[in-house]
Amino acid sequence: MTLGDMLKRAVHSDRLIIQEADGREIYRGYVACIQYHDEIDAGREVKRFGLATDIFRKENRGKYLGSQQKPKTEVAVENISDFRFSDLEMLIYTRIVLEGEA
Repeated sequence: MTLGDMLKRAVHSDRLIIQEADGREIYRGYVACIQYHDEIDAGREVKRFGLATDIFRKENRGKYLGSQQKPKTEVAVENISDFRFSDLEMLIYTRIVLEGEA
């Protein structure tokens, strides 16, 4: 299956991570925005795909912080049990690993 075939079936609002076979990340964002990245060849073969999750602590940042917001505090998978589920925020991605280039 090629990357282009997978993207045709994806929902535009889905989050996506595309990685090279060596683990180097080449894209992270929404499926709908990948059209603006010309350097990604949709004809490349997919090695494997699955789900990836970024987990953060929910923080009360105030309503009017604007551009002064600090980055969210990421939580390591090993420490998830230290928090209540309601205190966590998760971003779920579809991770696609491409075959090595010939």
